[in-house]
Amino acid sequence: MSKRTFHFRREGEHAFGYAQAVSAGGLLFVSGTLSVDAAFKTIGAGDMRQQLEIVYSALGETLRAHDLEFSAVVKETVFVTDMNAFLSANDIRVAVYQGLAFPAATVVEVRRLAFPDNVVEIEIVATF
Repeated sequence: MSKRTFHFRREGEHAFGYAQAVSAGGLLFVSGTLSVDAAFKTIGAGDMRQQLEIVYSALGETLRAHDLEFSAVVKETVFVTDMNAFLSANDIRVAVYQGLAFPAATVVEVRRLAFPDNVVEIEIVATF
């Protein structure tokens, strides 16, 4: 089985040792995505709603780079540092999948993420 990697921010991804996405076996595996700018500086420090909007926008860009949309997402894993804040902002997530079949999903509260001011990180798996 062959695989192909995709880099959204090549230099930063190489520095941290990962690819934004890898396609293999008819699936697209998208790495955990944070609310950061091109220099990996947090956008919307501590703000769950703003970070969710930015993360879903970035995930959408990665999907579009592979000619996919959110309808192709079959699995979503969400890591949050504050479950209550996530639950109060979950309408943003629900709106992303409006009119689509929801993917299998897991939401886990963690102590912290890679950058302390980030409060949400999302990884997805999509089908081609």
